[in-house]
Amino acid sequence: MKLFSLISAQSHQLKQFTMRNVSKILCMTVLMTCFILENMYAQSSKRPWMINGGANVIDFNAANKTDGAGGLSEPGGFSDFFKTENWNTLPAIAKLTIARSLNPSLALDLQLGGARITKLFENTTSARAFADGDLNLRYKFDNGYIIHENSWFAPYIFVGGGGTYLDNTDKDVRPHIDGGVGFNFWFWKDVGFFVQSSYKWIAGGDKDVIGKQSYLNHSAGVAVRFGKKDTDKDGIEDDADACPTEPGPASTMGCPDADGDGIPDKTDACPNQAGPASLSGCPDSDGDGVADKDDRCPNAAGSVDMKGCPDRDADLVADIDDQCPDQKGLAEFQGCPDTDGDGVPDKQDACPTQKGLAQFQGCPDTDGDGVPDTKDHCPNQAGPASNAGCPLPPPEVIQKINLSAKSIQFQTGKDIITKLSYPVLDIIAEIMQQYPDTKWEIDGHTDNVGNDVKNMDLSDRRAASVKNYFIGKGVNSDRLSSHGFGETTPIADNKTSAGRAKNRRVEIKLMNQQ
Repeated sequence: MKLFSLISAQSHQLKQFTMRNVSKILCMTVLMTCFILENMYAQSSKRPWMINGGANVIDFNAANKTDGAGGLSEPGGFSDFFKTENWNTLPAIAKLTIARSLNPSLALDLQLGGARITKLFENTTSARAFADGDLNLRYKFDNGYIIHENSWFAPYIFVGGGGTYLDNTDKDVRPHIDGGVGFNFWFWKDVGFFVQSSYKWIAGGDKDVIGKQSYLNHSAGVAVRFGKKDTDKDGIEDDADACPTEPGPASTMGCPDADGDGIPDKTDACPNQAGPASLSGCPDSDGDGVADKDDRCPNAAGSVDMKGCPDRDADLVADIDDQCPDQKGLAEFQGCPDTDGDGVPDKQDACPTQKGLAQFQGCPDTDGDGVPDTKDHCPNQAGPASNAGCPLPPPEVIQKINLSAKSIQFQTGKDIITKLSYPVLDIIAEIMQQYPDTKWEIDGHTDNVGNDVKNMDLSDRRAASVKNYFIGKGVNSDRLSSHGFGETTPIADNKTSAGRAKNRRVEIKLMNQQ
């Protein structure tokens, strides 16, 4: 109503401008606006509402052909577009637009304008009251596809329709269709300047009836955007809110931060545990630069390479996995060294400085006889384990010794060896000398004639006599042992002389050194 009171102050004709005609324009445009808004889903990522206010210009002359004598020839022409002396305006705000964004590309505009008409088709006329109203669909080029949505330069085009009132004899509101182009210049976030021009075509135009002619409408002024949207009610506008549907603090651009570490939950790898941004919001209890969730040793400072665990000996095996944490070793041996490189770690290697075989706990077997050098009395000569790795006489030689020993004779009832037995003993002594790493056991036996105790003593003395004979021939005493068994182990029947003769014997056995 302020708009029309300004117009009334300029001319007595404006006093005759009736509320009935203003109501027609307002009702028609408001009803159309409500209907469209009700049936369209309005949505904008920015402020959805805008209001424009400024100067309004109505030009009947440029929109129509004239007859050259100051009269109208026929509608159309668009001549003298910039001939300002034919412009009709008011020295006040006479253009008002209320707009609502439907989406980033489209908006619905309700435009109301007024003017004081003093120029019609190059002729001066008595001042007439003028008002029009439009409901337009506006296409915005600053939609993010053509020009980015926050551009300072925002051109647009629009089409629509409405009603026009020009004070004349019939005082009717005439419908029109309009279309035009405009520009918004946003010199601040919410405030800008607009300028636009449109052509309004009056249905059933009549060159002889004032108010039934099409016209041009120019306007310019200030534009203000408003209606800030805050869906999650966190005090941060949706267009600045990184999480518009979830409340959050300004420090995280409106996104929730459950642990208060300044990292929004959506990018926080540990949303319920406070941690630094460098670790995606996860804590680091030991301060080694490895987040606790990835740290195998969260309470002991380590390195990234060791997944947060220490490595005291720097052998690239974390102490938690290192069986020798203070000795630099190999991963394949759980961090333990293998000094001789034989594939057996030192802690399991009986010979850590000698390259050997795993089957012998890392010790060598130089002669390859299956007896490690540590147990081999003859490490450079192959021999069985039963003889401590030393070579043995062949089986036939051992058999020869056994047979020969049975022929050793003693004086009756004494431990004195008869001279007839010396050749046999010498042969046996020579064999013993040929195999210096063998040990021998000499056993004495008797028949059952006589006292048992005396027989035991006699057999023991006879065995000792044979041992001493071999020692006398150069055989080391450490290699020999002797025992008497008396009559306890007969090999024949003592009831016969032949059996008793067999039981009176000396046996020489190769000793097992295993």
